[in-house]
Amino acid sequence: MNRRLAIKNTALLMGSGLAATVFSSGLQSCNTKTETSATSDWTPVFFTADEALMVEKFADHLLPATETLGAIDVLAHRFLDKLIGEIFTDEQKTEIRDGLTSLDAFCAAEVGEAFNNCSPEQLDSFFNMQEDESMVEEANLWGSRIASGDKPSFYRQLKGLCLFGYFTSEKVGEEVLSYDPVPGKFQGCVPAEEVGNMWSL
Repeated sequence: MNRRLAIKNTALLMGSGLAATVFSSGLQSCNTKTETSATSDWTPVFFTADEALMVEKFADHLLPATETLGAIDVLAHRFLDKLIGEIFTDEQKTEIRDGLTSLDAFCAAEVGEAFNNCSPEQLDSFFNMQEDESMVEEANLWGSRIASGDKPSFYRQLKGLCLFGYFTSEKVGEEVLSYDPVPGKFQGCVPAEEVGNMWSL
Protein backbone atom coordinates (compact mmCIF):
# COMPACT_ATOMS: atom_id res chain seq x y z
CA MET A 1 0.00 0.00 0.00
CA ASN A 2 1.43 3.41 -0.91
CA ARG A 3 1.62 6.34 1.49
CA ARG A 4 -1.19 8.34 -0.09
CA LEU A 5 -3.63 5.44 0.11
CA ALA A 6 -2.62 4.84 3.72
CA ILE A 7 -3.35 8.46 4.62
CA LYS A 8 -6.81 8.32 3.05
CA ASN A 9 -7.69 5.03 4.69
CA THR A 10 -6.39 6.27 8.04
CA ALA A 11 -8.74 9.23 7.79
CA LEU A 12 -11.73 6.92 7.50
CA LEU A 13 -10.52 4.78 10.38
CA MET A 14 -10.34 7.78 12.72
CA GLY A 15 -14.08 8.35 12.35
CA SER A 16 -15.09 5.06 13.94
CA GLY A 17 -12.75 4.93 16.92
CA LEU A 18 -13.29 8.46 18.21
CA ALA A 19 -16.78 9.31 17.00
CA ALA A 20 -18.92 8.94 20.12
CA THR A 21 -16.76 10.93 22.52
CA VAL A 22 -16.04 13.77 20.15
CA PHE A 23 -19.59 14.08 18.87
CA SER A 24 -21.10 14.30 22.35
CA SER A 25 -18.63 16.99 23.40
CA GLY A 26 -19.32 18.89 20.19
CA LEU A 27 -23.03 19.20 20.85
CA GLN A 28 -22.39 20.69 24.27
CA SER A 29 -20.77 23.84 22.88
CA CYS A 30 -22.50 24.59 19.61
CA ASN A 31 -22.48 28.36 20.19
CA THR A 32 -18.73 28.74 19.84
CA LYS A 33 -17.90 31.79 17.72
CA THR A 34 -15.07 31.45 15.23
CA GLU A 35 -13.78 33.31 12.22
CA THR A 36 -15.23 31.79 9.06
CA SER A 37 -13.66 31.31 5.66
CA ALA A 38 -15.86 34.06 4.29
CA THR A 39 -14.08 36.61 6.53
CA SER A 40 -10.54 35.26 6.39
CA ASP A 41 -7.80 35.78 3.80
CA TRP A 42 -7.47 32.05 3.12
CA THR A 43 -7.87 30.90 -0.49
CA PRO A 44 -8.92 27.22 -0.79
CA VAL A 45 -6.98 24.90 -3.04
CA PHE A 46 -9.89 22.57 -3.84
CA PHE A 47 -13.12 23.79 -2.25
CA THR A 48 -15.27 26.57 -3.63
CA ALA A 49 -16.00 29.40 -1.19
CA ASP A 50 -19.38 27.87 -0.27
CA GLU A 51 -17.90 24.38 0.11
CA ALA A 52 -15.06 25.71 2.27
CA LEU A 53 -17.53 27.47 4.57
CA MET A 54 -19.65 24.32 4.77
CA VAL A 55 -16.69 22.12 5.73
CA GLU A 56 -15.57 24.73 8.25
CA LYS A 57 -19.01 24.92 9.87
CA PHE A 58 -19.22 21.12 9.88
CA ALA A 59 -15.82 20.76 11.57
CA ASP A 60 -16.54 23.56 14.04
CA HIS A 61 -19.83 22.04 15.14
CA LEU A 62 -18.32 18.58 15.37
CA LEU A 63 -15.24 19.73 17.30
CA PRO A 64 -15.92 23.13 18.90
CA ALA A 65 -13.45 24.93 21.11
CA THR A 66 -14.19 24.24 24.78
CA GLU A 67 -11.58 23.89 27.49
CA THR A 68 -9.54 22.25 24.73
CA LEU A 69 -8.74 23.31 21.19
CA GLY A 70 -11.43 23.09 18.53
CA ALA A 71 -11.14 22.06 14.89
CA ILE A 72 -10.93 25.65 13.69
CA ASP A 73 -8.16 26.41 16.18
CA VAL A 74 -5.94 23.87 14.40
CA LEU A 75 -7.25 24.78 10.92
CA ALA A 76 -8.56 21.29 10.28
CA HIS A 77 -10.75 22.53 7.41
CA ARG A 78 -7.74 23.99 5.62
CA PHE A 79 -5.83 20.74 6.10
CA LEU A 80 -8.72 18.82 4.48
CA ASP A 81 -8.79 21.23 1.55
CA LYS A 82 -5.08 20.66 0.92
CA LEU A 83 -5.33 16.91 1.52
CA ILE A 84 -8.19 16.47 -0.94
CA GLY A 85 -6.82 18.94 -3.47
CA GLU A 86 -3.34 17.46 -3.62
CA ILE A 87 -3.79 13.75 -2.85
CA PHE A 88 -7.27 12.58 -3.85
CA THR A 89 -7.95 11.31 -7.36
CA ASP A 90 -10.28 13.13 -9.73
CA GLU A 91 -12.93 10.49 -9.08
CA GLN A 92 -12.63 10.92 -5.34
CA LYS A 93 -12.77 14.70 -5.66
CA THR A 94 -16.02 14.34 -7.60
CA GLU A 95 -17.39 12.12 -4.83
CA ILE A 96 -16.49 14.77 -2.26
CA ARG A 97 -18.26 17.51 -4.21
CA ASP A 98 -21.31 15.32 -4.81
CA GLY A 99 -21.34 14.37 -1.14
CA LEU A 100 -21.30 17.99 0.03
CA THR A 101 -24.13 18.81 -2.39
CA SER A 102 -26.10 15.83 -1.07
CA LEU A 103 -25.59 16.85 2.58
CA ASP A 104 -26.66 20.40 1.81
CA ALA A 105 -29.79 19.17 0.04
CA PHE A 106 -30.60 16.86 2.97
CA CYS A 107 -30.20 19.75 5.38
CA ALA A 108 -32.46 22.02 3.35
CA ALA A 109 -35.14 19.32 3.05
CA GLU A 110 -35.08 18.00 6.60
CA VAL A 111 -34.03 21.04 8.63
CA GLY A 112 -35.51 23.74 6.41
CA GLU A 113 -32.33 25.70 5.76
CA ALA A 114 -29.18 25.42 3.66
CA PHE A 115 -26.30 24.12 5.76
CA ASN A 116 -24.31 27.36 5.67
CA ASN A 117 -27.33 29.33 6.89
CA CYS A 118 -28.21 27.02 9.79
CA SER A 119 -28.28 28.15 13.39
CA PRO A 120 -26.47 26.06 16.03
CA GLU A 121 -29.81 24.52 17.01
CA GLN A 122 -30.55 23.56 13.41
CA LEU A 123 -27.09 22.05 13.08
CA ASP A 124 -27.84 20.00 16.21
CA SER A 125 -30.88 18.58 14.42
CA PHE A 126 -28.88 17.89 11.27
CA PHE A 127 -26.11 16.05 13.12
CA ASN A 128 -28.58 14.03 15.19
CA MET A 129 -30.47 12.92 12.08
CA GLN A 130 -27.27 11.98 10.28
CA GLU A 131 -26.03 10.01 13.29
CA ASP A 132 -29.32 8.09 13.40
CA GLU A 133 -29.60 7.47 9.67
CA SER A 134 -26.04 6.99 8.44
CA MET A 135 -24.67 3.49 8.41
CA VAL A 136 -21.70 2.42 10.47
CA GLU A 137 -18.61 2.30 8.31
CA GLU A 138 -16.87 -0.88 7.35
CA ALA A 139 -14.41 -2.11 9.97
CA ASN A 140 -10.82 -1.70 8.87
CA LEU A 141 -7.37 -1.40 10.34
CA TRP A 142 -4.97 1.00 8.65
CA GLY A 143 -6.83 0.54 5.40
CA SER A 144 -7.04 -3.27 5.51
CA ARG A 145 -10.51 -4.77 5.80
CA ILE A 146 -11.07 -6.79 8.97
CA ALA A 147 -14.82 -7.32 8.64
CA SER A 148 -17.47 -7.09 5.96
CA GLY A 149 -19.92 -4.23 5.94
CA ASP A 150 -21.60 -1.51 3.90
CA LYS A 151 -19.77 1.47 2.48
CA PRO A 152 -19.88 4.38 4.95
CA SER A 153 -22.17 7.28 4.20
CA PHE A 154 -20.62 10.53 3.06
CA TYR A 155 -21.48 12.09 6.43
CA ARG A 156 -19.31 9.52 8.19
CA GLN A 157 -16.54 9.91 5.64
CA LEU A 158 -16.48 13.68 6.16
CA LYS A 159 -16.64 13.19 9.91
CA GLY A 160 -13.69 10.80 9.74
CA LEU A 161 -11.67 13.28 7.69
CA CYS A 162 -12.36 16.05 10.22
CA LEU A 163 -11.30 13.81 13.09
CA PHE A 164 -8.19 12.78 11.21
CA GLY A 165 -7.24 16.39 10.53
CA TYR A 166 -7.84 17.34 14.15
CA PHE A 167 -6.09 14.50 15.97
CA THR A 168 -3.04 14.49 13.69
CA SER A 169 -2.42 18.23 14.11
CA GLU A 170 0.68 19.30 16.01
CA LYS A 171 -1.22 21.43 18.54
CA VAL A 172 -3.63 18.65 19.50
CA GLY A 173 -0.77 16.17 19.67
CA GLU A 174 1.07 18.35 22.14
CA GLU A 175 -1.71 20.13 24.06
CA VAL A 176 -4.72 17.77 24.06
CA LEU A 177 -3.39 14.22 23.75
CA SER A 178 -0.79 12.74 26.05
CA TYR A 179 2.55 13.80 24.64
CA ASP A 180 5.86 12.13 25.38
CA PRO A 181 8.52 12.90 22.78
CA VAL A 182 10.64 9.86 22.00
CA PRO A 183 13.59 9.44 22.24
CA GLY A 184 13.62 12.79 24.06
CA LYS A 185 16.41 15.31 24.35
CA PHE A 186 20.03 14.21 24.29
CA GLN A 187 22.07 14.70 27.45
CA GLY A 188 25.69 13.85 26.78
CA CYS A 189 26.95 14.06 30.34
CA VAL A 190 24.74 12.84 33.20
CA PRO A 191 26.01 11.94 36.69
CA ALA A 192 25.89 8.19 37.25
CA GLU A 193 23.92 8.59 40.49
CA GLU A 194 21.07 10.25 38.57
CA VAL A 195 20.89 7.41 36.06
CA GLY A 196 20.99 4.52 38.50
CA ASN A 197 21.72 1.03 37.28
CA MET A 198 22.74 0.30 33.70
CA TRP A 199 19.90 -0.48 31.27
CA SER A 200 19.75 -3.80 29.48
CA LEU A 201 17.99 -2.26 26.45
